Amino acid sequence: MKVSVIVAIYNIENYLNKCLESLRLQTFLDYEVLCVNDGSKDNSKKIIEEYCKKDERFILIDKENGGLSDARNEGMKHAKGEYVMFVDGDDFVEPNFIEEAYNHINYYGLDIVVFDYNQYYLADNKKELIHLPFEERKIYSLKENKELLCKIGNSAWNKIYRLSLFKDNNIEYPKGYIQEDLGTTPKLLLMAKGIGFVNKPLYNYLIDRPNNISQERNERIYHIFDMCDSFLSFYKEKGVYDDYYEELECLCLINIIWTLKKLVHYTDKKFVNKFIDDTFAYIERYFSDFSKCKYSLYTYKVDRIYLNKTLLKIYLAYKRLI
Repeated sequence: MKVSVIVAIYNIENYLNKCLESLRLQTFLDYEVLCVNDGSKDNSKKIIEEYCKKDERFILIDKENGGLSDARNEGMKHAKGEYVMFVDGDDFVEPNFIEEAYNHINYYGLDIVVFDYNQYYLADNKKELIHLPFEERKIYSLKENKELLCKIGNSAWNKIYRLSLFKDNNIEYPKGYIQEDLGTTPKLLLMAKGIGFVNKPLYNYLIDRPNNISQERNERIYHIFDMCDSFLSFYKEKGVYDDYYEELECLCLINIIWTLKKLVHYTDKKFVNKFIDDTFAYIERYFSDFSKCKYSLYTYKVDRIYLNKTLLKIYLAYKRLI
């Protein structure tokens, strides 16, 4: 078995057929699809069973609900492939999803290959190509290309990995947390001996489907600090924290900005202000000199607001009035 594709599934019956069908129609042949049913209460399990009956490459792994991380970790326990890929059950992939990724990682002998993807906005019926500006025929390593930490997205699903990269380094997705990819991908990048890129969109990500976990608004927003602590501690344990300080600073702050942007949807003023205070206390603890950051932290000019505590509170108060 060359490739194991792990699909995390929880209550997504309206999207699952499209996802699994896109995996069934792959141009690549030597693969398995591990469908991890994470305690779904809708018809998701029934749909998986139908695919298992008509295609022996599909395997049902049925478990109690434990969250996305737990589903992925469970899938890796059963994986028989040399390489592993992750798919969220509400997304879908291109027919050459496995073939392009496998050919690249196998030909160059890499541990990770990252590929472009399409980002779908269901509300506007639009899609956006997300392209990473790295050369397809070049082999990268974090030691020689530290900027990869800042420029490669955290997402698990636009990558193929050598499965031993997880197992040999005791790396798992942190159970019970959101932003679990942030707590995992930086560790994998550090331990990877070779990293490559495929400059083609192989994955289709639904960014704004109803009930998407990334749209949830609750106190789990605080998990951003746990995930940053997780990879910062990992780099300290490996004795390379100081070597990558500027890149780790950038990675933390970019993800903190992204998290602060969610606050526009919160109506509890007291909670919002407390989270902002706690966020800036966290930044001060680790990165008090962030204004001198080597890398650009802002995707848009308005993003500067999010690293100014006073302006951010004023801005969010204004947004609650309109």
